[in-house]
Amino acid sequence: MRIFRSERIDDWKIGRDLIELLKKKNKRTLIIHYSCESFYNLNGRTPRVTTICVKNRGNNTTKTFSIHIQAQLVKKELCCITDSDYDQLEKSMLKEFFKYLKSHLTYYWVHWNMKNSSFGFEAIANRYKILGGYPGEIEDQFKIDLQDVLGRIYTFNFEKHEPNGQLLNLAQRNEISTRDALKGKDEATAFENREYLKLQMSTCRKVDLIDRILTLEEKRYLKVNIAKYKVYGITPIGLYELIKNSPFLLIIWSILIYLAGSAFEPLVQRFFGTN
Repeated sequence: MRIFRSERIDDWKIGRDLIELLKKKNKRTLIIHYSCESFYNLNGRTPRVTTICVKNRGNNTTKTFSIHIQAQLVKKELCCITDSDYDQLEKSMLKEFFKYLKSHLTYYWVHWNMKNSSFGFEAIANRYKILGGYPGEIEDQFKIDLQDVLGRIYTFNFEKHEPNGQLLNLAQRNEISTRDALKGKDEATAFENREYLKLQMSTCRKVDLIDRILTLEEKRYLKVNIAKYKVYGITPIGLYELIKNSPFLLIIWSILIYLAGSAFEPLVQRFFGTN
């Protein structure tokens, strides 16, 4: 019967199942984030990629691919690089990244809203193609958008967007340090000012934020900006899940059931008891 089902709970279960999968596959899970040029005033050109950071949850190490590192390897001063220099540095960086990607195709790649051609795996691949490279491709089943997963668990209003975006706001709510992590517009300014080290530090910090948020959710310690009754929905099955997943409410419910049982026991014995 539909009364015992809920679309809200269906979504919640999908999200929880994905979290349990990542917890089980921890040693084959990677956290990825990247930074790029501003999306605006490019006259249709795909934004340049500046930094990609990938954290391996199995060994807790982070691999960084960045313009900043590539420039140092070839002894280029970032303050003076030309567009042609930038193309070569970016291509070298992406070549290293896709070499790494091809050796981890069956790992789970956890990201934050990297899901289209403007910002995402496709956008990175397109940049490499434009520069003459041949990117590898991760199957969709191995890409997991943590923002979407949390949206399924808590509804997509799990955190406010202003003033710093959901990722940074959620991290601050959970007392996770956001030091060095830049807001989107500040990353765009850093790119324009050729502050590539600042972009690299911001990207790597955001990978750590995503990892910490995932860890808290795996332990069910994550704090979100939404009431629990909205998480589960006002339906019989929703109320059941709310009580089951709230220790305090579960205690209260158990006490009420015990008291109700004690109150009705004499009546039951009176009408149904044996002489």
